[in-house]
Amino acid sequence: MNQLRGTIKNIKSIDGITHIYVEVGDKILSSLILSREAEYQKEESVNLLFKETEVMIASKESVVSARNSFISPITFINMGEILAEVQFNFDGIPITSIVTKGALDDLKCEVGKEFRWFIKSNEVVLQKI
Repeated sequence: MNQLRGTIKNIKSIDGITHIYVEVGDKILSSLILSREAEYQKEESVNLLFKETEVMIASKESVVSARNSFISPITFINMGEILAEVQFNFDGIPITSIVTKGALDDLKCEVGKEFRWFIKSNEVVLQKI
């Protein structure tokens, strides 16, 4: 499980859907949850949790609709027969993605190269600290 610690900077809520913006270092990540705004407060510290299988990879030049889209260098690749584990350095914090070996081969991922990794906001879970 990937985990990032951050501070809630903005909350937008309507009709039982809440979009929470969390500052992690100098970057903003978002979480889209079914909840009322009152459960979270601005400036509250939270952990952002998301599964490795939900982290997608693209070339640096790719345009994606995911709000949580960042370019980071690959620090580690563990290639299996079907799946590959890829680790990124996100401002000193390791982020792991598990993708198919074929997808990794198609992208020509290599340790040291920068790639885009992204996660849809509805796949990010907040954990109160």
